[in-house]
This record gives sequence, structure tokens and C-alpha cells, in this order.
Amino acid sequence: MKEKNNWLIKALNDYKTAEKHINLPENEIITDTLCFHCQQTVEKLLKAFLVYHKIGFQKVHTIEYLIKLCSTIDREFESLYEKTKNLTDYAIDIRYPYEFYIPTIEKERNAFESATFVKEFIFKKLNITGKHIK
Repeated sequence: MKEKNNWLIKALNDYKTAEKHINLPENEIITDTLCFHCQQTVEKLLKAFLVYHKIGFQKVHTIEYLIKLCSTIDREFESLYEKTKNLTDYAIDIRYPYEFYIPTIEKERNAFESATFVKEFIFKKLNITGKHIK
């Protein structure tokens, strides 16, 4: 349980960082950073679910792979594919200048909506609220 909680703490820290950014005036939002934290939120939430169910996973940042593993436990996770389809792109490439890309405000808002949706989805599946995580 401690490992699951550690994943959840890290996921919520990423979510809170994204949440603070999304509430800034548009000209102050750093979209690539916000999108990265949204991706990290979803990745860590999915890993928390897998740890809770004692399912091993590779050290990867691929959201689709993690959803596939979660779907072996609960088929409802398959509904997350469409909702999270662009998040994996924000895991690595967006952080470095090699493939320079700055997401639009619309894309960062979509990323945040996805992270929020997955957070609520996972919390429901684990029967927890943010208050349970310490």
C-alpha cells in the first residue's frame, strides 16, 4: 500500500503543478511544462493502480502500454485510450529542443482535462479521495 500511496503522492504533486499553471493568465502559461505535468499525472496514476493490483510494468512513459495493462484488470480502462491519446507525446520529446514543439493553449487545456478525467477515474476505481493520500 505504501508504494501505491507514493505513486499517488507524486501524481497529485504533478497534478497540482499543472492546476496552478492552468489558472494563470494565458500569456503566462508555459504550455510545454503544463502538458508534461499532465502526462506525468496520468502515468503515475495508472502505475499506482497497477501497483495496487500487484501487476508489474516496464519502466516506460507510454500511456497506451499502461492502459493496456490496467485493462487486463478492468476493461473500463479501455475507455481511456481516446481520452489520453496525445499525452505520451508530452513525456519526453516535449522536454528537449531536438524536436522543438510548444503546445497551443487548446492542447494544454485538453491535456489538463485528460489528467483531471483520469484522476477522477482512478480515484473511483481505488475508492479513494485526495484526502486519503498522505
